[in-house]
Amino acid sequence: MIDLMMWKSRLTTAPNIVSLFRLGSVPLLWFFAIQGEPVLLGLGILAAASTDVLDGYLARRLNQVTRLGSQLDSLADNTLILCTLVWLFMLCPQVLQGHNKLATLSSLVTYASFLVVMYFRCGRLGNLHLYSAKLSAVLGFAFVVVTFVFAYSQLLFLIAAGTFTLANIEGILVALTRPNPNEEVGSVFLRRTH
Repeated sequence: MIDLMMWKSRLTTAPNIVSLFRLGSVPLLWFFAIQGEPVLLGLGILAAASTDVLDGYLARRLNQVTRLGSQLDSLADNTLILCTLVWLFMLCPQVLQGHNKLATLSSLVTYASFLVVMYFRCGRLGNLHLYSAKLSAVLGFAFVVVTFVFAYSQLLFLIAAGTFTLANIEGILVALTRPNPNEEVGSVFLRRTH
């Protein structure tokens, strides 16, 4: 019973509640995707993605940065990213046609490689909060929201896919070159802190 109370107190911090909201929004977003409601899906993705900024801010501001919170944030991030990719393939077949195949394939291969390297190198599927990954997230979610709410943009797709690929490559380099990659490393180009 004591362990349950301990877990409850750890999960009910403000940043963890925000991360749980992002994770918990995924079934509703799946409903919108399956029903073929791209506008609602796009707006829902925008709301869920914006919580990624909020949980980190709250954790630092309230001095509630924890390993559990970091893992929960990574789980919510990776779940939303993977589902968003599937929804994109379901509702926007243009990303799998013509010259887009190479950009899509490079994005998927580098993302899968990053996850595998992080798992085998660090024992987790965590994200590294690299500046390139943050830029990639903003551009990627902007592309998805614009596509679902307004219309598909080839240029925005190529920018988002290219940035995502480069961020994943940088993540792989950080995971392979640092003895114990800290999630807050920032960039492979910054001086090592360990």
